[in-house]
Amino acid sequence: MVSAVTPYILEYREAEDLARDAFETCRAVVNPNADRLGERVREANADSWDIHAGAERLGRFHAVYDVEETRLGFEFPELEATRFYRLLRRQLLVRPDLLAVRRMMAGNLAETVAAVFWQIGAIRVSLGDISPLFHVDMRRNRSPIYVDVKGLANYPEVNDFVLGSAALLLRNIEFDVICGIEAGSIALAANLAQRLCKPMFFARARRRYPEASPFEGVKSHELFRKKVLLVDDTLVRGWTKARVIGEIRDWGGEIESCFVVFDRRQGGERDLAALGVKLWYLTDRRAALSDKVPREISLLTDHEAREVDEYFADPAAWHARRGLEYHEIQPPAKEE
Repeated sequence: MVSAVTPYILEYREAEDLARDAFETCRAVVNPNADRLGERVREANADSWDIHAGAERLGRFHAVYDVEETRLGFEFPELEATRFYRLLRRQLLVRPDLLAVRRMMAGNLAETVAAVFWQIGAIRVSLGDISPLFHVDMRRNRSPIYVDVKGLANYPEVNDFVLGSAALLLRNIEFDVICGIEAGSIALAANLAQRLCKPMFFARARRRYPEASPFEGVKSHELFRKKVLLVDDTLVRGWTKARVIGEIRDWGGEIESCFVVFDRRQGGERDLAALGVKLWYLTDRRAALSDKVPREISLLTDHEAREVDEYFADPAAWHARRGLEYHEIQPPAKEE
């Protein structure tokens, strides 16, 4: 049985429409043998509809009408139930609840931040069966997991918690000015600069013409001998950051530290260390997949957890097992 709750009580007609939608979804991606939705059966404060394949009943949809909400139940065999659960998870109405996370968590700060990211959907998983795999590595490869923290501002309580935690960490670092990267980390860098009372500028994603400045918001003489903290949202391999580090040093700036909200732990820290830059991060892949993040928060299934582990252990082998071509990605060529 897969259970869900609506944010308000449904009318009978709305519940019947939802049952039809559930049947169509079941036929499309859960069990293609489904061919008929049964008649509504009413009992006390509940309605039920059977889902059939010929004379066989494949499952049942329930709607229980409470005073302030409608409780939904999807009754299927285990395999179909798991797939339907994953479909419902994509329709989750996000209501960040930091107190609930704290009550259920027994982990450190990195694991708590990761749990909040799961809660708001900043970390997502797909096996490629009911929704496409994610494009990564300049859209040339695939991945079962995707991390996107650019939407934090849409959740003010979470954004405040993340920025406050980051500011607390960054007070241990000595620097004069913050540099964000166009466009994903400009808001992050600006907010941290405000909290830490530091000036801020950002690096352009690319120069639109040869003589264009690589930076916006700072002049070369203002950067000379200043200690720069580079800020970005996530880290994979660090090639973009390596370019920006080189440009900062070309302008006479000093850079020894880089901060990211999420480190995917795919070699970026090693690459930054080779440039003499220390990585600081708020949370990472290990924290996100830690046993200390309850499944009630991540909503991750055992199959999905194994799939993600196999992907990170050997992305090339993971692609091969799925019959997908894997591309070894090289750093982008330097602009002339």
